[in-house]
Amino acid sequence: MSNKNTFTKGERYEIFIGLKDKDSFTELLDVKDFQKILTDICKNKQMGFSLITQYGGYTHNKGYTTETSLRVVIINITEKEVHLLANALKKKINTDAVLITRTEVDFLFM
Repeated sequence: MSNKNTFTKGERYEIFIGLKDKDSFTELLDVKDFQKILTDICKNKQMGFSLITQYGGYTHNKGYTTETSLRVVIINITEKEVHLLANALKKKINTDAVLITRTEVDFLFM
């Protein structure tokens, strides 16, 4: 019999994605638009997620820019699933790149 208060080893993935369109270099979508896109994808695949809104800056081929940056946090999915999600978001947002990080974690749903 397993103890319900036992931590499980797993991985936390974070997808960092900015809202600037790669062609116009402007934010064509707002956070609510992104929330709908993300929710539709994750609901279809039954993925739990957290979304954090932040502000970021970076250098690209046209110089330095800042933008609304979003961080999607997901625990306990496969590497393949996170790649599929990141690629789907990248395509829907029409951005140049996304950053994915992976951290080993101990987690407990209570």
